[in-house]
Amino acid sequence: MRAFALPLRTPLATGHGPIASRSGFLVCLEDEMGRVGFGEATPLAEFGTEDLSHCQAAVARALGVLADGVARDFDQALAASGIAAGAQAPCARAALDTALHDLEAKQAGRALADRIRARAGLSGEPAKRVRVQALISGQSPKAVASNARASVAAGFDAVKLKLAVSAVHRDLGIDLERVTALREAVGPERRIRLDANEAWDGDEAQVALEALEPFGIDFIEQPVVRTDLASLARLDAAGSIAVAADEALLGEGLEACLTARAASVFVLKPSAIGGISASLAAARRAREASVRIVWSNLIEGLPGRAAALSLAAGLDEGEEVHGLGTASLLLADLAISKPGETGSGEAGVVEIGSRSGLGCELVATWRATGGVFGEGAVFEGRT
Repeated sequence: MRAFALPLRTPLATGHGPIASRSGFLVCLEDEMGRVGFGEATPLAEFGTEDLSHCQAAVARALGVLADGVARDFDQALAASGIAAGAQAPCARAALDTALHDLEAKQAGRALADRIRARAGLSGEPAKRVRVQALISGQSPKAVASNARASVAAGFDAVKLKLAVSAVHRDLGIDLERVTALREAVGPERRIRLDANEAWDGDEAQVALEALEPFGIDFIEQPVVRTDLASLARLDAAGSIAVAADEALLGEGLEACLTARAASVFVLKPSAIGGISASLAAARRAREASVRIVWSNLIEGLPGRAAALSLAAGLDEGEEVHGLGTASLLLADLAISKPGETGSGEAGVVEIGSRSGLGCELVATWRATGGVFGEGAVFEGRT
């Protein structure tokens, strides 16, 4: 397990507060043939995952369980890592779960997307390309418009904007000006998605959604606090703008949202809900309930994004655009793969390669240096 910190190019303002850097742990599981499975634990406590110290402790416990040799096969190892990480450490569990899936896929000589599709019982081949959205930053209408035009020029057909991001006060009028600037910048045909990160109460959210309806919004994520499923369901049923559950899906939230019919869209973040195994179960339950699925991530490094992309490709059911175009937000990344082979989402489409597992490979200097990282990344240690 190796700790890292990845700075963002520009701090990202959200309803939960600004994000300037992403810190976490890279988990590596090596078999007797020297094949290595990767997993990434990059918690975001403001969003609702465990904090960094809790995550580190949970990963360390899980590695201890796996290292004792009790687990004799893939399924036993998955069960052991999940028990050790615990229900309160989804990012830790996801890192171990992903590393095991990556290693198993490499042992089979297959891409992880292939293995995911097989585990889901789906016929046919996984998608070769995954469409992704751009996350637009900017607290002023001018900044939003400038960043949106750059995303359009890069080739993105869908964009997402965070709302209620003012550090001083939340003003719907300012957000309406920002969304107006965004729509003008991207034109009438491109998809706009919004994310309020639990900023409003039920009444405030209803006013906001009615005001935003003329802008042709694809959906709005988590307009109310995660526990207010009644308001979430009421807003979604109103039909002015489709409502997506995001923070509400953490912990036991998936079943609660399904029971309450709280949203017509689920934004699934594999790291936040416990990894690939949990994501497969969540996707199956959502499909059974005819809930639209959009895969996303916690602004993670390469292994975390690659896991979510493998799920999106492996479970592909159409031309959905996923929230996985976040690579360009990072000033540095985990450099454990040849550039371009796992895709970055820079042009609105990520090509899914044919390399085995996640598509991430161990670099030759790993053991000597303790890990190789992109320029600007900070290597913090090994446990």
